[in-house]
Amino acid sequence: MPSDTHRAGGGGRLARIAVRVVIPVLFSGLLWHLFTHVARFGTVISESMTPTLEIGDYYVLRVDAYRNGRSPERGDIVVFERPAEGAFVKRVVGIGGDTIAFARGRVWLNGAWLSEPYLTEEPVPEMPLATKVPEGRVFVLGDNRNHSEDSRDYGPVPVDGVKGKVTKILWPLSRARGFSPVEYQERGAREPS
Repeated sequence: MPSDTHRAGGGGRLARIAVRVVIPVLFSGLLWHLFTHVARFGTVISESMTPTLEIGDYYVLRVDAYRNGRSPERGDIVVFERPAEGAFVKRVVGIGGDTIAFARGRVWLNGAWLSEPYLTEEPVPEMPLATKVPEGRVFVLGDNRNHSEDSRDYGPVPVDGVKGKVTKILWPLSRARGFSPVEYQERGAREPS
């Protein structure tokens, strides 16, 4: 009889150890996996993506968005690294093989002017610019075109420098929302002048 009582007590001790040690270790491992391989969080520190992303917004960055052969698409909001300069948040407007041009403050993509519903301020006209985006690179622009340093300044960004896709704003709660894919509407197919 004493040996049965001893075994029952030992089983209870193992259960308590499992609850106090094993479960927290497994939970910590799950969190580590999620924050390393699936999603991270970031904070907006510049006005270059206003009004889509405002200074102080906390966002979710899906670091798994471009794995398994997937690449950034036009309209995606991405975070990328520039060596010695840090991380930047911008919108992909062109992908490898696209022809991008700017005239009268508007973007011309592959033969058509873009309608960009996320712009709230008319971009200031600038010097005409035309370029073909090399394969393995993306052309990024800030939604606040008049206050953004982007591919117009430093050229297309290497895809392997893209860290992930911004999928939603978490905070402040008044701005919390997800981002839907952008379908660019073509506005005429005349060449830029």
